[in-house]
Amino acid sequence: MLQEIVQFQRSLGECFHLFIPNDPLLEMQQAISNSMLVESAVKQMISGAISPEDLLEMVEPVIENMDNYIEEVEENLIEIHLA
Repeated sequence: MLQEIVQFQRSLGECFHLFIPNDPLLEMQQAISNSMLVESAVKQMISGAISPEDLLEMVEPVIENMDNYIEEVEENLIEIHLA
């Protein structure tokens, strides 16, 4: 049961993670920092410390295209049958 809960949390968290493109023009350090910010916000949301709306506000400054990000999250949630 515990393993199922951990797997579920991992799957849910992966729906919100930021994809780091393989773009030579992108500063890798900034991309890693952005990814860590998104991961932190996702963990806070999963733990119940913040709402999904708060998560979106937190990650908006580091997401280039919020519409695409939201669409990707929605598609990921559909894949794990949560939307």
